[in-house]
Amino acid sequence: MDLKFLKGVGEKRAEAFSKIGINSPEDFLNFIPRAYLKKISIREIPANLNENVIVSGKVIDLEHPRKSNHPYRIILKDNTGTVSIPLFGASEFRSRQFRLNDSFIFWIKTDRDNFSSVPKISYRDHLKINESEINDTEFMKFRLIPVYELSGILKKTWIKPLLLSKIVFNAFSALLRSNPDYIEETLPEDILKRYKLSGKKEAVLRINFPVEFPDIEFSRKRLSFEELFYLELILALKKKSLQNEKKGIKFDNDIHAITEKFKSVLQFELTASQKKVMNEIYLDMKSDKCMNRLLQGDVGSGKTIVAVFSMLIAIENGYQAAFMCPTEMLAGQHFRTISELLKPLDIKVELLVGGQKKKIREGILADIRSGKTDLIIGTHALFQESVEYRNIGFVVIDEQHKFGVMQRAKLKEKGINPDVLVMTATPIPRTLSMTYYGDLDVSVIDELPKNRIPVITALRSESDKPGINSFIRKEIKKGRQVYIIFPIIDESEKLDLKSAEENFSILKRQVFPDLKVGMVHGRMLWYEKDEETEKFRKGELDILVSTTVIEVGIDIPNASVMIIEEAQRFGLSQLHQLRGRVGRGADQSYCILVAKDLSEDSSRRLEILCKTNDGFKIAEADMAIRGPGEFFGIRQSGMLNFSCTDLNKDRDIVETAREIAFKIIDEDPQLRKKEHIRIKKAFLKNYKDSLYLTDIA
Repeated sequence: MDLKFLKGVGEKRAEAFSKIGINSPEDFLNFIPRAYLKKISIREIPANLNENVIVSGKVIDLEHPRKSNHPYRIILKDNTGTVSIPLFGASEFRSRQFRLNDSFIFWIKTDRDNFSSVPKISYRDHLKINESEINDTEFMKFRLIPVYELSGILKKTWIKPLLLSKIVFNAFSALLRSNPDYIEETLPEDILKRYKLSGKKEAVLRINFPVEFPDIEFSRKRLSFEELFYLELILALKKKSLQNEKKGIKFDNDIHAITEKFKSVLQFELTASQKKVMNEIYLDMKSDKCMNRLLQGDVGSGKTIVAVFSMLIAIENGYQAAFMCPTEMLAGQHFRTISELLKPLDIKVELLVGGQKKKIREGILADIRSGKTDLIIGTHALFQESVEYRNIGFVVIDEQHKFGVMQRAKLKEKGINPDVLVMTATPIPRTLSMTYYGDLDVSVIDELPKNRIPVITALRSESDKPGINSFIRKEIKKGRQVYIIFPIIDESEKLDLKSAEENFSILKRQVFPDLKVGMVHGRMLWYEKDEETEKFRKGELDILVSTTVIEVGIDIPNASVMIIEEAQRFGLSQLHQLRGRVGRGADQSYCILVAKDLSEDSSRRLEILCKTNDGFKIAEADMAIRGPGEFFGIRQSGMLNFSCTDLNKDRDIVETAREIAFKIIDEDPQLRKKEHIRIKKAFLKNYKDSLYLTDIA
């Protein structure tokens, strides 16, 4: 059935639905409500604060406003009483919109009036209905009416929340009239019984049109189990596929000689945690299976050193290694650090990023192709078609959540089953790790280098600015350097955020005219950012004004102060990453969060950062507050577009779904057994995009 023929839609609205991926009534099956409104009689309208409810009835009177700033009033009557609903707007328009004896349902919000026992009513939405529909239709029989998310496109076509609920109901009715068994079961009977889950059809119907509130959570958990089960199934299939693919490289040169070489260039002692992780990686590398390992570690824990050691093993075995970074700035940082470190070992390191001059780039590409270059550091430029490796054997992907699955796969395809190490400095809560990285083996560096002094973090307001500026001067007088972070670049942004460019000018000319102030931001070319950062590194600048472009990878031990403006606008994990740019030297470092107009939630959130430097605790809090999809911008992966799952609530479901999925794939990787036919059918129907990760056909 064409969506435009569904009651309440039409051609224009069908076009709007199409733009958000809904092209047929079937697509509404995954359209999950964001809230529910209780339908009550007019007599039951509560006097409680901030209560949203639905009432329905017949218009028995229309009261025109006496003054221009007074509302137009609809007097609505049902068989229990009447209510006056105020609407603002032109009286002529309202007179055409509402007529005597017409029937409507209204979404209203009640509030207590301090001077009256009668509740104050605010209008939210309405839907015109036939008089017979008030009590006789299925839609009106439900006591709980769903509210769905409305995109801007839909709003422009005058689809309001109540109409959208009716359209969704009409879609379900049309589908089930044509085929009562249209909603097929996707989980085996034994799983449904063992974990006391409802059937798919019941869960979909009850979460959209529940009879009572307990129906909602019961149905959500059933649909969450399905989402997590099939995600874990994909991860289990991917892991099995990796285990069964052609043999990888067996790096078997004398590890003791390589270790001694590495020790000879280090200027410090490795932590016990780094040594443990290095051993885990080495055991992978000396086997003939392809390594696919995630390395987690808090900011400043020394992940890069572990990666360099791993790449050195590959290079000493006669292979090339590649190190992929999300930004040119970070690639440049790693290039300088690693080149300097490996210089005594006569290892040729090259930097490959976009925007390099043609002649220089051609020379770099020729050396990579011939094998003269041992280690290539760069951005996504590393997997472009023009880049040919002689024998790449090891790939490191830094801040890997910033790359999509296909980007990672393309880099791996440049060699014959190279080992892959992906790294992140964003500590990942266990439930998120199990869903997003479930196909990878995981190593964790859980300690910081010895003698690292914890950063002192403080929350301040705009009124504290004079004291903050005085503190900055004191630190610079001691020979230290300072970062000042702003959330946007210029005032063309509509949000009321502080502009880096405007404030850079104020700081340079008015606040600190006697100090050397520089700036970096995302719109600068990579080499411009690199030059400015290098000045800061060399001590030619006292203050570096920046956007979040310096969030990862910048390591300047002399920088001891981080000022973050509009701190309430950032996620906790991002603030923790920014804070990680200081505290890298021998001196006490400070992070000052400057915020204004803080809500209770924002204040509580920022206080978490002030109380702890533990990235894993901060990550748990951040995910609980913002949800996994926004945790660190991972929606682009396509893997966490859950409609029902809440990883904060569903930790037990993650564990159970993972255990079942991995057990099934371990025993039946092709899903050929009779008891798995339903799973295979649902997988091939609903998860086609993931087939390239598996051997199922």
